[in-house]
Amino acid sequence: MGEESGVIVELQREIEALRERIRDFEAREAECILVHQELFRARREWESIFQGIAHPTVILDSRHVVVAANRAVVKAAGTSEGEIIGRKCYEVFHNSGCTEPPRVCPMEMMLLSNGEETIEVEAEAFGGVFLVSCTPVFDDGGKVDKIIHIATDITARKRAEESLRESEERYRIVADYSSDWDFWLSPEGTLSYVSPACLDITGYAPAEFYADPSLNAAIVHPDDREMIARHNEEAMSSNEKSAMELRIITKGGETRWIFHVCQTVYDSEGKSRGRRASNRDITALKRVEEENRRLHAELELRVMERTAQLEAANRELESFCYSVSHDLRAPLRHIEGFSSILIEDCAEGLDETGKGYLDRVVRATRRMDELVDALLRLSRYTRDYMTFEPVDLSDMTREIMGEFTKSNPERKVTITIQEGLRAMGDARLLRVVMENLLGNAWKFTGKIEEGEIEFGREERDGRGVLFVRDNGAGFDMAYVDKLFNAFQRLHGSDEFEGTGIGLATVQRIIHRHGGEVWAHAAPNRGATFSFTLPPA
Repeated sequence: MGEESGVIVELQREIEALRERIRDFEAREAECILVHQELFRARREWESIFQGIAHPTVILDSRHVVVAANRAVVKAAGTSEGEIIGRKCYEVFHNSGCTEPPRVCPMEMMLLSNGEETIEVEAEAFGGVFLVSCTPVFDDGGKVDKIIHIATDITARKRAEESLRESEERYRIVADYSSDWDFWLSPEGTLSYVSPACLDITGYAPAEFYADPSLNAAIVHPDDREMIARHNEEAMSSNEKSAMELRIITKGGETRWIFHVCQTVYDSEGKSRGRRASNRDITALKRVEEENRRLHAELELRVMERTAQLEAANRELESFCYSVSHDLRAPLRHIEGFSSILIEDCAEGLDETGKGYLDRVVRATRRMDELVDALLRLSRYTRDYMTFEPVDLSDMTREIMGEFTKSNPERKVTITIQEGLRAMGDARLLRVVMENLLGNAWKFTGKIEEGEIEFGREERDGRGVLFVRDNGAGFDMAYVDKLFNAFQRLHGSDEFEGTGIGLATVQRIIHRHGGEVWAHAAPNRGATFSFTLPPA
């Protein structure tokens, strides 16, 4: 017996060492969960800013395909987000019959220049004219990965410009009260009209422009003078409307952004009457665009940092899991093997107590092997990549309960499923949640003559809460704080089978979706597990 006692003591030491490894594993896993939650919050923050942009905004890939669209686009298109995602941008902004980008396309220009491009575009599908900017987002290799496409509706202003052409007098009256700085340049190069708004925008009065026609060019920012010179040459040789953005230096020394539109005007006989120009102060819009770009870049950086942290944590966790799987199972196999040898070869030298001890050791090692499997599954659920999509939980519940019913047709269980319950999440992981919650309800109603299991939704404190309710064994609420801990069981294994890992798995998956899970129960009066998920 002395030798046998020594073996048992050694086995106990190895089991305690295994438990220490498991505790270390759980601590590492908790760190990984925090990284997942931070990444999820960053994603939600970016989505809120993106959706809050007032102008129709989409994210495109390099093939013109829409990969994200904000609420303003959905509203302007008069359709759903699902109808926009995956389509070519020119199909959305122009018409479904359009098979290629328009002749003048800001994205095509951007792909050639590798820089931000902004032009005026007539969007037939939206019934208006838009100032469209395309900003490239580069990947680590310096290639264009995504494009931020922002469309500012300038239809109202364009219509106003068209109406101004009807009459020079009417134009003058309207222009005098416009916040845009307008002017007419005669064929000889002199100014025939300058609107009063020039004072607010440039700091110079109309009289100063009349006295010095070259002032128009002199106040242009030095870096933009070559560009405006080319623009003026092209505008003079074209009958089409020309537009551009440029900077000016005001009389007070302030730099302002101007959206400049000009066109040659002809009389009824086709003779040129000079060139009319309209200049709008878009400094505030530029600041908003710059802030949007800054926020986008900041969010992209934060997402990249969080992603790198998550990938590193996942790699470390995966390596640790392989190590745990090998390091835990090897001694377990030795323990079970040596114990079996003792039982088979030394049975005659053991009394019933000794045989009982060895039998308990064998069963404990097998139980530990099951726990290792459960722990590895829990780890995979924690680090697996998630794909968010609408999930019909009612249909999923019906399928799962159908499987339980087929496996135990003799049981009497009333199953109630509320229809149309949907959530946004990873379908595979949400199925694991529902299988565990419904499986527990099925298991703990196993000793009830007529079981009742219900899946539904209710409003609590202004939010929708999903729940799984049963009339089974329940539990004492004094132990509810231990309920979602790994390997914690509130019922003995001789009463109900299980590894004690299911509810820990449920909690981790719900938390990865940004939700919460809690329970309420009473002994022999059933239990209700409530949880929240992002709505579909």
